[in-house]
Amino acid sequence: MAQASGRASGGQLEERIDLTEETNEKLEQASSLVQASPNHLASALALLASIEKKARVGNDTPNLVRVCEASLQLCKDCNDDESLVATIKTLTTRRSQKSKAIAACVNKVCPWVLDTSDSSKGYEPLPVDNEDQKKIRERLVITLRDVTDGKMFLEAERARLTRALAIIKVSHAE
Repeated sequence: MAQASGRASGGQLEERIDLTEETNEKLEQASSLVQASPNHLASALALLASIEKKARVGNDTPNLVRVCEASLQLCKDCNDDESLVATIKTLTTRRSQKSKAIAACVNKVCPWVLDTSDSSKGYEPLPVDNEDQKKIRERLVITLRDVTDGKMFLEAERARLTRALAIIKVSHAE
């Protein structure tokens, strides 16, 4: 007999709350906040954090994934690397975070640090122009490796990130 998942009891599935309308509204508000001024990134992320929690607790995985991806995209659009790293860590280490949300976060950020255009290259790190970009890219790769550590559903991504980190370390040594 199959067991119910999570907090469900009596063989019932967990109830899923549909937060699509509220999610669309909050995503639009956060986007307009950042477009008005990149200094409002913290406010936009706080706005999205509230809907992220509702979606996570309400078992609304599709909207949870959308909110996580939008949070990361806002950080990238504002060129705020500190917030990007912090947001990755926050979203992926939340209590009872859905595996699909964690995978979505990793898959959203990987193309920003890895060259995924040609798989024959083996997903090498993207070339960067200056030393600051190298440090930021290395920090992102390390953060993503920490996130993927021990997660079976992200083994392939972890392998790619480990290879990219090795290439980065070798290039620093030269």
